[in-house]
Amino acid sequence: MIKQNNILFTTDSSRLFLPWMSMLMGFIAVLILAAGITSYRSITDWQRVVSGSLTVQIPTYTGSGESRAERVGKDIETALTILRSSPGVQGATVLSDNQMAELMNPWLSDDMVVSELPLPKLIDVVVDSNEYPDIAQLKMDLSSQVPSAVLDSHRMRLEPLLKLASGGIKLISFILILLALTAAFTVIYATRTSLMAHEHIISLIHMMGANDWFIIRKYAVRHFVLTFMGAFFGFLLSLPIMAGISFLIRGATLDFIWNSALGLPEWIALLSVSVVLAALAFLTTCKTVSDYLKRFL
Repeated sequence: MIKQNNILFTTDSSRLFLPWMSMLMGFIAVLILAAGITSYRSITDWQRVVSGSLTVQIPTYTGSGESRAERVGKDIETALTILRSSPGVQGATVLSDNQMAELMNPWLSDDMVVSELPLPKLIDVVVDSNEYPDIAQLKMDLSSQVPSAVLDSHRMRLEPLLKLASGGIKLISFILILLALTAAFTVIYATRTSLMAHEHIISLIHMMGANDWFIIRKYAVRHFVLTFMGAFFGFLLSLPIMAGISFLIRGATLDFIWNSALGLPEWIALLSVSVVLAALAFLTTCKTVSDYLKRFL
């Protein structure tokens, strides 16, 4: 009868090497994955916001400071007619003074009256996310009939930022793949080192009747546990780092740009890093030990 303590792992140095390496890779992987998740969520938020962000400004004063009160009403009606008849535009409404006051409230003091400021009339344009309007054509149509109108597309302004964030996500994916490959090679090295250290014991219990799966299972389960423990500790180490970064983003009032909040699905994804690394170690160990036994036994 083969007992489970026949392979003396207590003399194996990999019992310290593997958890430490797993902790380091788990720590880096969690931080990188958290950055990828927040980047993706921020991009999604930006795309949702800018997909329908289109505004038209009708100035109420000329560049020299003269009032355009007699022309503003006609310009607004003309602009609304052009906008509502343009492909890709679902609707256009003029913001009221109260709505303008709400928009300007964060930047104005309490004793300042918005109506006394030379603010332009703002037309909020609702666009079809599936059929975005031709901005260039829309600008030409407006400039031909309402020369003073200014079309502002937030989508065009944020396009470079969206491309930068998308490139960052691709880079993060590449780094995660490299970490997975590094973890696999680390497990292969630790497994082969252990096999060489216990070669005589493995040969002995193999002659005593232990089949290949018994030896493979011993190594695979052991490396699964060691890798999971190390990676999970790396996850715990990453928590104060993520909390500090989130605090700095909120403190710098950048949370409206970068969504650093993590929900339950995101935390589950971060926790799964330990399981994924441990599963990778299990499969890699099975393959490594199986190849060794076929070659030398």
